[in-house]
Amino acid sequence: MPGAPAAGEMLQQLINAIVFGSVLTLFALGLSLAWGTLDVLNLAHGAVFIFAGYLTYELTRQGALSFVPALIVSMVGAGAATVALEVLAFRFIRTRFANKRQAELSMLVASIGGAIIIDQVVSNETGATTFGPPSSIFKVREYHLTGSAGITNIQILIVVVAVLAAVGLDQWVRRSRQGRAVRAVAYDPVTSGLLGVNVSFVAISTMFVAGALAGLAGVLLAVNLRAEEVAVGQDYLLTAFAILIVGGVGSVRGAVLAAYLIAIAETAVVAYGPTQWRDGIAFLLILLVLLVRPQGLFAKAQFQRA
Repeated sequence: MPGAPAAGEMLQQLINAIVFGSVLTLFALGLSLAWGTLDVLNLAHGAVFIFAGYLTYELTRQGALSFVPALIVSMVGAGAATVALEVLAFRFIRTRFANKRQAELSMLVASIGGAIIIDQVVSNETGATTFGPPSSIFKVREYHLTGSAGITNIQILIVVVAVLAAVGLDQWVRRSRQGRAVRAVAYDPVTSGLLGVNVSFVAISTMFVAGALAGLAGVLLAVNLRAEEVAVGQDYLLTAFAILIVGGVGSVRGAVLAAYLIAIAETAVVAYGPTQWRDGIAFLLILLVLLVRPQGLFAKAQFQRA
């Protein structure tokens, strides 16, 4: 059938976009949580993302751990790295500067320093080359669909995990006691502290969850691609920044919808348009959103932004 190859190609591009959007979702959720709750635009998030992939590489290349234990340890390691930034830098800056804008700028600079340190560690340990876990830790199977389209079991896992993580985070923030504390701190940390909320604990737990989500995305991407490099983290960070602006800072549902929207747009440009415009698509969407709806397409009222 003449139309079958075209239909199969379109389906394959849609699958690619959904998988890409799922990785972006996991990555952007953590960045959104930290920014929406603590006003920390953590530019070390991309480095933490790659750090988790590197940890999985180290934990599995000698057969020390299988996939699931390596995934858990890498997520914990990524969360711990983010908590270290919070305890050693961000918390100190928050208490040091009375001016909120000055504190935010200082935390931004501190996060850049953290990113450079983490990236340098990974680069030194890998010889600044690509790295990835061995294929033996996860047996990839491909399922053929119509025409030339296909999807692998690791890609299915990425999509399922992204959906579960997004739903779980949304429900945690909206319905749990800890989630209510997160929303309170996002609205007014000083008043929240006076009302009995442990602001320091909320900050640490929020940053741990943010780092663990970045770690989850980094490990799944490493297993899917079998190769990562330090620069990938910065590429994802730029796209995630666009996702937060389009979806609305602190909006979990906005981050999910914006992640898939940008993933579909970028995939379509790579497949059917001038490839060099791929990186410009996200920032074109930022410009349009800022002109039409500066708070983001899916932003809630400020007191609900976390």
